[in-house]
Amino acid sequence: MNRLSTFLLGVIAGAGGLFVSENYYIVRSTKSVHLVPKVAAKLEFPYRDIRAYTVEDWKQNVSLGAAIVKAQKPELMVDSLSTVRQNFESILESLGGS
Repeated sequence: MNRLSTFLLGVIAGAGGLFVSENYYIVRSTKSVHLVPKVAAKLEFPYRDIRAYTVEDWKQNVSLGAAIVKAQKPELMVDSLSTVRQNFESILESLGGS
């Protein structure tokens, strides 16, 4: 019975992982980790680290942006773009800009 219970536990864990990867994004922001429902269920890698996302990254991940807006968590997008702005300003300051 031990092998069967181990097998069934693996099946349940795999089914749970498949369900999460089809229906949710696991989004790492500057402050915490969020579970954001996808707009349309599709099988793709669910983990997204948006701490250093640029405008180009958001253009490439439109479905993630739409899911964040639909989940009423737009502050996640603002936080990542604020980080980009701060990095850009620090580069300008190091180059002698104002």
